[in-house]
Amino acid sequence: MASLSGSSPAFLQPRRNRLRFWCCLLAGGLATLSAGAALPGYLRSALDSFQPGLPPGWACTLATTRNRDTLVERFDPAQSPGKQWTLLQCHDRPPTDEEKEKYQQSRPPGSTVGQQAVFQKADIEPGSLVLEHEDAERAVYKGAFRAESTGADKMLGHLVLHLTANKIRPHIEKYTLSLETPYSPVLGVKMNELQVEAEFLPPGPDRPSLPAKQTSRFTGRILLISTEEALQVIFSDFTKTP
Repeated sequence: MASLSGSSPAFLQPRRNRLRFWCCLLAGGLATLSAGAALPGYLRSALDSFQPGLPPGWACTLATTRNRDTLVERFDPAQSPGKQWTLLQCHDRPPTDEEKEKYQQSRPPGSTVGQQAVFQKADIEPGSLVLEHEDAERAVYKGAFRAESTGADKMLGHLVLHLTANKIRPHIEKYTLSLETPYSPVLGVKMNELQVEAEFLPPGPDRPSLPAKQTSRFTGRILLISTEEALQVIFSDFTKTP
């Protein structure tokens, strides 16, 4: 007769293993559900409408300053794919014909402002969001990205995300990405510091929340050469396209 102590009989092991598996799966599902349910209503609303890039169907002007050089361009999705981008200013003056031609060659047909976003809303892991501080008007949350997103884009796995949510008019006012520790994405490149910050306009009666400004700062080494870059993009002159 088998003893009640010690290891279980062999014919019970598969059943117990299956039971343990389903219990773990259920516990994980309940944990995810409770984490999502714990998010306050204003944050859920802000995340539902959040667009890290320019929402589809909107035209805008972008003034990009890289270090001390500024480029002004217009994006209009109502135009044909090869004419959606127009160079307005280059080096603080109207562009030459040669500069316009080179600019068009650098813009692949169909490229949008949304493709310039560092990450997408679906990359955020809602269950990772933890409240850091808040007041009556806004709250700041710290979070991380989904495992499947960090696998496809390993850079996201090295970044810390901060979201500032407005409570009165629920939307994401700002996000900040910062590099936790120095990181080498490819051989010969080392990133010592990276910080990206984006600010957004509040939604209105006839428009969603739209990007207002994005800044980034990078320091590191490329092929043993010290590199530092500061980038700022100002968004303006929004129009809804047909």
